[in-house]
Amino acid sequence: MHKLKLWVFCFLIISPVSASPVSASVQKKQLWVYTSIYKEFAAPIKQAFEKQYPNIEVNIFQAGSEKIQTKIEAELLAKKTQADIVLVSDPFWPSTLSKRGLLHSRTKHPTIETNYYSLMIIVCHKDMPVQQRPKSFIDFTKPEFKKLIQFGSPLESGTMFVTIAYLSQKYGWEYFEKLRDNQLASQGGNSTVIQKIESGEKKIGIVLLENALAALKRGSPIDIVYPTDGGIPIPSVQVILKDSPSKEEASVFADFLLSKEGQMYLRNGFMYSVNKDVPPPEGAKNMSLATNLKNLWTEDFVQKISLHGQDIKKKFSKLILE
Repeated sequence: MHKLKLWVFCFLIISPVSASPVSASVQKKQLWVYTSIYKEFAAPIKQAFEKQYPNIEVNIFQAGSEKIQTKIEAELLAKKTQADIVLVSDPFWPSTLSKRGLLHSRTKHPTIETNYYSLMIIVCHKDMPVQQRPKSFIDFTKPEFKKLIQFGSPLESGTMFVTIAYLSQKYGWEYFEKLRDNQLASQGGNSTVIQKIESGEKKIGIVLLENALAALKRGSPIDIVYPTDGGIPIPSVQVILKDSPSKEEASVFADFLLSKEGQMYLRNGFMYSVNKDVPPPEGAKNMSLATNLKNLWTEDFVQKISLHGQDIKKKFSKLILE
């Protein structure tokens, strides 16, 4: 009888201790981040954030901006939204989400926040003589570059869509007609462009500086050309969905990305910080020297492209992809 009482006593003492890890894991708040940041750069951000906020577990869905848009639109249609905070390199689509009343507005913060800048530049294969390389985006129309140029597709890459939108506004659709005559190739995203140049299948590409710098670091046979008509700065934006059950946690994550620590992780991924105290990416020019498009991201420009985004994709597809 005494042994039975002792066993029950021990059970009552031990049981709560053994159950505590389970209860602790249940208490963690789940946060879903949809991002176009590459996995190798998103992973350190997740780890650093969870270390600082151990009560929040970050789940990441990583894909190109166009795929993220398709996934979220499908979730909205099914009324089963999983995403809490969205980080994409297409600043136009979030503008349409805002107009539809689907975004959460943080106190003392814009609904759509820029968290870093990418830069679209030119890359060439190393074996292409320097004097024979294009110096600008407008040079792509010259006959000597026929069959040599690789673009990504605006149907698959958000940054490529932004680039097409900008170039169509700057040079008109006649520019793309000339590129069609030059047999421009367009496929995939930035990684595809790098692969095509590395393999020698194409000699010239238009690609994000961050992809080019990362490729150079691993020994890629490419060279970077900063175009004389200006690299195209592309803002990555972050938005919190109105239907998110974890708005508070999403706001904490948004603030973390904008902190100097968060910005350093982005800078280490070869992206330009929005924090003036954070230096440019390793191996990159200062943004002011790499682009002359100081007034590109006006409200009028964003609204215009937001309204006509599908028309731009259709026109490019008809000219280049069909």
